Amino acid sequence: MLATTFDEFAREWIENRLVKGRPLKDRTREHYLDIHERWFKPLHERTLTSITHTDIERCVYRALPDAPTMRSHAYSLLKSIFRTAAPVAWSRNPPSPLRAPPPAPGPRTSPCSPSPRYKRSPTRCLPRHRLLVLLAAWCGLRFGELTALRRRDIDLNEGTITVEQAAVTVASQRIITTPKSAAGRRTIYLPTHLTEDARHHLAAFTTTDAEALVFPGNDDQPLTPGQVYGTCPPDRQEDPEADTPGNGFYRARHQIGRPDFRFHDLRHFAATMAAISGATTKELMQFARHSDIHVAMRYQEAVNDRKKDLAKRMAALAQPAVEE
Repeated sequence: MLATTFDEFAREWIENRLVKGRPLKDRTREHYLDIHERWFKPLHERTLTSITHTDIERCVYRALPDAPTMRSHAYSLLKSIFRTAAPVAWSRNPPSPLRAPPPAPGPRTSPCSPSPRYKRSPTRCLPRHRLLVLLAAWCGLRFGELTALRRRDIDLNEGTITVEQAAVTVASQRIITTPKSAAGRRTIYLPTHLTEDARHHLAAFTTTDAEALVFPGNDDQPLTPGQVYGTCPPDRQEDPEADTPGNGFYRARHQIGRPDFRFHDLRHFAATMAAISGATTKELMQFARHSDIHVAMRYQEAVNDRKKDLAKRMAALAQPAVEE
């Protein structure tokens, strides 16, 4: 162990890592290797016992991009690797747990308003992607879960959708695999106002085979984000407020006045609608499959905003009428 390089140990750690007794998912392993190869390279040839906190601060933390999610993932991965190595590499006086400087908060996309304008936004997408957006916005399904759905997973008689798989990109290939955890497998109820949309989509865009993908991409492979987003003209990439919105989801979000809106933000819209409808914090956690109670409680803010609006409307009723 004394002569083991960080690169050797990290690659073996990633290859043999178990989470709740199960190997890492292919997509997670690829993500970890990408972080290791891109951001931990200054440490690769160093032996484990020669690396200090100062080395990590200077060679890794300061070199990470100004992207909060990437910084968080890199720090968590590095911390986990060293936590495993510490008892063996440092039999005496192991270093204290790694401490990373808190990442700068990234920009937060404000949630879509529940106004009719936003509720009608799926009509601005391509017809074959309309139901995809509706299920993300009202059921809180992730893109990978949606693009792995098969015809047999949607039961219009019972009004349910069964989530058993997810589509991910590994080595530039779109594949279908099992969810990361058992909690990912679930059955959700389809809001009744989406029944006809689902019926129309299955009739128009999905073959009758029970195993057929509900949202097929090119060559009947799982749909990719690029096929949904469409293309974005160069001037839109440089100037989000440009008048040439591109097509696909790029065009749809431009037309509702939200060029910053991401597909994943539809999950936030769904959780916000659930909160406004009266869901408890526990119900929100179950609905969106959030394990962190603080994440679920963010959506309670939407309820507070509605309460403020109600109070203002009640105050307006109390004002004396202006005589003509």
